Amino acid sequence: MEYPVDAQALELAREYIKERSIKAVEVGFADINGNIIGKRLPSRFLAGHMRSGTGLCRAPLTWDVQHEYFTTSKFAGFVRGASDMILVPDYATIREIPWRPGVAIVLSDLYVDDGDKIQPAPRQVLKNVLARLGKLGLVPKVGSEIEFYLLDGKNNPLFGGKQTYSLGQAGINSEIIDQIQYNLEGLGIDIEALHTEYGPGQMELILEYGDALESADNTILARNAIKEITKKAGLGATFMAQPWVEHSGSGFHLHQSLWDKDGKNLFDSDQKVLGSYASGLLKCASEFMALAAPTVNSYKRLVEMSFAPTKVGIGYDNRTVSSRLLGSGKSARIEHRTGSADANAYLLIAASLASGVHGLEQNLPGPELVTGNNYFNEALENLPRNLPQAADKFEASLLAPEYFGAEFVEIFSELIRFDIAAHHNAVSDWERDRYLENS
Repeated sequence: MEYPVDAQALELAREYIKERSIKAVEVGFADINGNIIGKRLPSRFLAGHMRSGTGLCRAPLTWDVQHEYFTTSKFAGFVRGASDMILVPDYATIREIPWRPGVAIVLSDLYVDDGDKIQPAPRQVLKNVLARLGKLGLVPKVGSEIEFYLLDGKNNPLFGGKQTYSLGQAGINSEIIDQIQYNLEGLGIDIEALHTEYGPGQMELILEYGDALESADNTILARNAIKEITKKAGLGATFMAQPWVEHSGSGFHLHQSLWDKDGKNLFDSDQKVLGSYASGLLKCASEFMALAAPTVNSYKRLVEMSFAPTKVGIGYDNRTVSSRLLGSGKSARIEHRTGSADANAYLLIAASLASGVHGLEQNLPGPELVTGNNYFNEALENLPRNLPQAADKFEASLLAPEYFGAEFVEIFSELIRFDIAAHHNAVSDWERDRYLENS
């Protein structure tokens, strides 16, 4: 059957393929962990099947970060025969991969074979939250700040020491940093900044602020592209939240604001909207924490006096709590700081926007702003400090099924419980060092 495709975007994609002499197109999507997977199709084949999509097993919406297929869900498990889903390209996202001339990538939406959209797909989860905002006449804008480590060929930090904002260290490593910047921009991803961060080998990528879905697409593409670009250079990159206990963790900070359809930033012009949205962020911070920090490792970066938040609160330009109020005029925004670099951008953005929507829908009063160092402020709620705590709150949430769908909550809960169990059952080097000869 044919699936819904934007006719204008389809025609532009055909022209793009012809003008660029594209020989192959990667039809991809983000799995539940935020990694892009899919199929590579000859462009002539894609051109002949532009409306029918291509089939692929549903497993990637349920498997873990190592592609372990464990699900018992009716959506994707063996109880359904591990059946297919259909990838239908969103042709507005097509772009040539600059370090692989003649090859393009296009992101896809996912359908079942009777033509219905797959609601638990991460991109669709975000789309559903955006639709809810649209019904309120609100247009969200977001900007991603995501940290990662550059690695040498042996998976060690590429350079040593704390080199935050070091132009000298960036210059020394300009060959790979230039490749990252120029290739991301060639991929159509607008970068605001790329700089060294607090840990040895650590970088921060700041993407330009804009449309929420486009920002999510670009964040997903950027994370996957950086790993490919560095590997091809004989190096590596990791978005693991806490690769080394003695070094800085990697976060995913999300800047956000709401605009009306006339282009006015409501966070500047309407303090009631700002206050209710901010209160929603705080109210749901712990409840939706599993989406912002989805692995056992995610929580090892949440320690006091570390620039990562441990308390739920908001203050003006204050990095010691979960949310930071910033700017004025068109730049008025909230930076939500609970995300870890291993989060799926679609789900992190969906969780953040859904939290704000809840605050607006419930007409919550604005929060009190905090000042100073709040790491040890006992009046503030603690964020979950490990994945089991976050999983308990997510599974008990009445809001999660409302905003993300009951089927998604079931699938994601099973995923994080599997990660917890895998960690619990693993025997570490620390345990062998401590117990092997002494027991």
